[in-house]
Amino acid sequence: MRSILVALLLGGLIVGVGCLDEALGERHIKLTFINSSDSLLCFNLSSAEAARGDSCGEVKSRRTSVWRPGCSPSGSEPLTVVLSLGPGGREVYNRTATCDEWEASGAKFTIEQRGDELVVTDSLPDPTPRP
Repeated sequence: MRSILVALLLGGLIVGVGCLDEALGERHIKLTFINSSDSLLCFNLSSAEAARGDSCGEVKSRRTSVWRPGCSPSGSEPLTVVLSLGPGGREVYNRTATCDEWEASGAKFTIEQRGDELVVTDSLPDPTPRP
């Protein structure tokens, strides 16, 4: 009986926090990283942040990681996703799109080892070439 009450309380708390974020004008987007390589990667929101190596969202090897960074309420502000080899390591991926574009694409990233290179693909459509 106690475990049911705890589960209900936690569920209510999670829903309440989500509603509070919306009420305060905060929005979060779900980014899913599927890392099939043996490398630990770091997720950051800018190249400068990645280069400093102060903090890092870990994208562990051979795992799926989910991060939910904040976005503008309008969804039209840019959100940059940067992946590097460990804190302060070499950048292996950097792409910017609006929160709405990330969300519409499913915001999934696949990391694979191909020979000596890490290859990162995302769910965004390929950019349309300009004439």
